Amino acid sequence: MRRMIADAPWPVVLLVASFLAPTELSLYLGGLRLPPHRVALLVLILPALWRLARGRDGLRVRAFDVLFAGYAAWTIGVFMHHQGQSEGLQFGGSLALESLGGYLVARVWIRDVATYRASMRLLVGAIAAAGLIALPEAVLGIHYVHDILRELTGYHHPIGHETRLGLTRAYGTFDHPIHLGTFCASVAALVWFNEPRLKEARRKVGIIAAATFMGLSSAPLLCFFLQVAFVGWDKLTRGVKGRFALTLVAVALLYAGLSLVMTRSPFMIVATGMVLDSWTGYYRMVIWEWGLINVWANPLAGLGLGDWERPWWMISASVDAFWLVITMRAGIPAFLLLVAAIVTMSVAVNRAGKRAPLAEMRQAALAWSMALIALSLVACTVHFWNVLHAYFFFFLGLAGWLADAQRVQAGRSSDRAHATGVADGRARRVGYWADPPEGLAAR
Repeated sequence: MRRMIADAPWPVVLLVASFLAPTELSLYLGGLRLPPHRVALLVLILPALWRLARGRDGLRVRAFDVLFAGYAAWTIGVFMHHQGQSEGLQFGGSLALESLGGYLVARVWIRDVATYRASMRLLVGAIAAAGLIALPEAVLGIHYVHDILRELTGYHHPIGHETRLGLTRAYGTFDHPIHLGTFCASVAALVWFNEPRLKEARRKVGIIAAATFMGLSSAPLLCFFLQVAFVGWDKLTRGVKGRFALTLVAVALLYAGLSLVMTRSPFMIVATGMVLDSWTGYYRMVIWEWGLINVWANPLAGLGLGDWERPWWMISASVDAFWLVITMRAGIPAFLLLVAAIVTMSVAVNRAGKRAPLAEMRQAALAWSMALIALSLVACTVHFWNVLHAYFFFFLGLAGWLADAQRVQAGRSSDRAHATGVADGRARRVGYWADPPEGLAAR
């Protein structure tokens, strides 16, 4: 653990530690409640903006940086429009702090192979800690972290007791079991490709799987197994020309074929059949149906924090879909800004990954893309709020160093020396750290 903390940039260590801090440890400034992760982001966001503006460590402002900033600015503006200056600035500013701040911490302080690998080790340690904290909850059925802190702080975070498969859904230090599972599952592919030794890679992914399971939530489990499937796909199709295009065509044909022979759409089958609770899957389909009705009724500025139209029997106003919540609350422009930022960054990351001088850089770009797809699909059925909202944008920033082609070239000699040193006698598969002329090194 000491090595994990020592090697990772201190702002990354601070933010990841704050992700594990329960919401009961919030600070209060007047009527404003600041959870630990927002306190950390308040400390870090101005230095992060300064580093980006100065262009340190090869940083340069890219189109996706501007789009992420535009999304944050739109978030503040649209909520001030709906809620007024004071309440709108407080709510929209909190969201903007989490989105832009979480993104920038990873973007400006993870700048090369060494800091990226150290940050991955740090995340594995955080996931292992989250799983260990959650294990007694799942087995004993006592949410002891939130129960103890409620007595100490007086802050009552709503907790439900739900059992699945004979175990209790664990919260750990998070606000919801789904958040625990999603946090743990999100980097499975990144960790797999980041670890040079096969035995160690399996061990770490096993830790991630066990920690994800503690939440007993179908969406995080789907996120994890999607990444496992992507890793298998990479192994099976490596060396096949045009494998991305061929895979997309195969998926499209499979979807069309299933649509013709099934009475329900493939999406409905996944939503209601590949879940631990089929009613939850069906309910989320209804949320999407009525949520889109609200989107088209309020396309530009959304609803703000106002209630949304839905059938009388849908008592809860919660919407379990991150992409849908953004569009319903802040309008279609907010959705387009965020999607444009992610797509622009993804294109830059993958282009730079193909030209990268080291195999590990190419693998990092591929792994991040795999995890991004899985996490984006989860966001269709899970709402990212509080810690998970900030973490999602931190995850997006993890690939920023790959997108800066200038930094990749500048760091080529030092990164190659680092890779050679690691490969010398310690890595099981030297080819993973070598610099082959083309393609990814075989695992």
